[in-house]
Amino acid sequence: MSRLSTPAALVAVCGLAVVPWVGIQNVGGDLTLVMSWGLVNTNPWHTLWLNQYLGVTPGFETLPWSLQIWPIAFGFYAGAVVSALSGVIVDREDPRITAGLLVLSAVGSLFVWQGLVARGVTGAVPVSVVATGVVVWWFYWPAVRAIGIGGPRDE
Repeated sequence: MSRLSTPAALVAVCGLAVVPWVGIQNVGGDLTLVMSWGLVNTNPWHTLWLNQYLGVTPGFETLPWSLQIWPIAFGFYAGAVVSALSGVIVDREDPRITAGLLVLSAVGSLFVWQGLVARGVTGAVPVSVVATGVVVWWFYWPAVRAIGIGGPRDE
């Protein structure tokens, strides 16, 4: 059992960037996708990057708590990508860190979803939680279990 990310695992982790964190079907039929990196709206087709979104808000501290988590969760996801990349390129990775960062980004996306639902947004579906769970389970759980939760053991 390899204790490093495989190229397939890296592709899966990077592929999570195209999975919406939250999909919102509006009453008018247009779709808004809350991605880890920004917003995509279908009517009209428009992309708003996370840094642009934060730039048009009156102040970060004025955002609801669930949206203040968004850039932090994106940071966890970016860290997971870097960790998986280091496992493929440099052969140096702890899969527990990669898996943990992915789980933290999924928890962050749940906070974003919960905040939207609490503000009355209807039709919000937390899509990425399932996709992230599948990636962690398929690619990282065997390595985490082989190493053990407490670290490598000398037996």
